[in-house]
Amino acid sequence: MTALVVIEGIVIVLLLVLVAGLLRSHADILRRLEALGAGDDVQLSPGRPNSIASTPQRTEPASLASVSGPTPFGDTASVALTDSRGFVLLAFLSSGCSTCQTFWKSFRNGMDLPRANIRPVIVTQGPESESPSEIRARAPMDITTVMSNEAWDAFRVPGTPYFQLVDVERGVVVGEGSAGTWPRLMDLIARSTGDEAFNPVKLGTRQRQEDSDQALRDAGIDPGDPSMYRRNA
Repeated sequence: MTALVVIEGIVIVLLLVLVAGLLRSHADILRRLEALGAGDDVQLSPGRPNSIASTPQRTEPASLASVSGPTPFGDTASVALTDSRGFVLLAFLSSGCSTCQTFWKSFRNGMDLPRANIRPVIVTQGPESESPSEIRARAPMDITTVMSNEAWDAFRVPGTPYFQLVDVERGVVVGEGSAGTWPRLMDLIARSTGDEAFNPVKLGTRQRQEDSDQALRDAGIDPGDPSMYRRNA
């Protein structure tokens, strides 16, 4: 009987060691995927490839000379992508994408971009694919929002949220990719423009607080929960 208990104890110890090893291996894999930019909640468009590559510092002609179409407010807009100065950040967003809500909110709150000469332009699918009233409820008043299926097709948008940075003086795309958070978008822009000295972690206090609160909610903890302030006995 004693021998059986000893054997069971050895088996349990071996199983614990095995489980611990598997957990460490799983954690290493997750860290590597995170470093590669995996894990973003990206909503893929029907018929698009099931992968999205971030390609900063890429240079090729912009697919359109301008992005034009109706706005959710009932008028029309046209944004030139050539023969101008600075950059245009095309933010391809949708009303039904959960991750897009982060960017809708950030744009409404007037979050700073790493360069003053970067003009953000939000591009949704056209009125035949998106509800203007849904987009109107999310669109910031001070940022041009264009509803255009033509732009989505021309720039081959694989899903949302997706971003393309256009150097409008040369009329070329210098970077593109998906981003699930505002810091990742800032990093994409910094690498696309060669701003290696720009640190995307240096965000405003308000954005850091919003990111922290969202992380707590994702973990099932409301910001300000008393459990966060327990003192050691």
